[in-house]
Amino acid sequence: MISSNRTETYERTFGPLHLWQPKKRHRRLRAVTIPESAPSLVKLVFGEMARQGRRYDDIETASGVRRASIKAWRRKNKPGLESLEAVLNVLGFDLIPVPAFAVLPTEIAPDLATLSSKLETTMPEAWAAIVSFAASQQLAREAAAQKLAAIDAAQALH
Repeated sequence: MISSNRTETYERTFGPLHLWQPKKRHRRLRAVTIPESAPSLVKLVFGEMARQGRRYDDIETASGVRRASIKAWRRKNKPGLESLEAVLNVLGFDLIPVPAFAVLPTEIAPDLATLSSKLETTMPEAWAAIVSFAASQQLAREAAAQKLAAIDAAQALH
């Protein structure tokens, strides 16, 4: 849900950062420069920040990762897994490990190859879609189980 409160500064109460639309700024936005030595996921972070027009302050507020730490990813240090995942999440990305084709179980590798060709995607993209679908199904099952437990508890009281 996109917040109707279109202020300049992001607050967590507005919902996910990647859905929040700040007021249009009239100042010129700087192009994000990324050194060649940066890891690919760090390049993705800065590229998405530039594409979405996100500020360091907004990323810090939404992710809980300090602004100085994010800026230091450019040249001084490499992000930890939790920090990188938090920043990618607020930009609308999930960080999902994808197995190489060589380590996939032999019984599912041909099916996954067929599925990825039908979807016209790469195998990692197909795998990520499967993992995402499985995770959402698990969350839905857990929510349904909680609702059923609440109903059972309410019926037990009567």
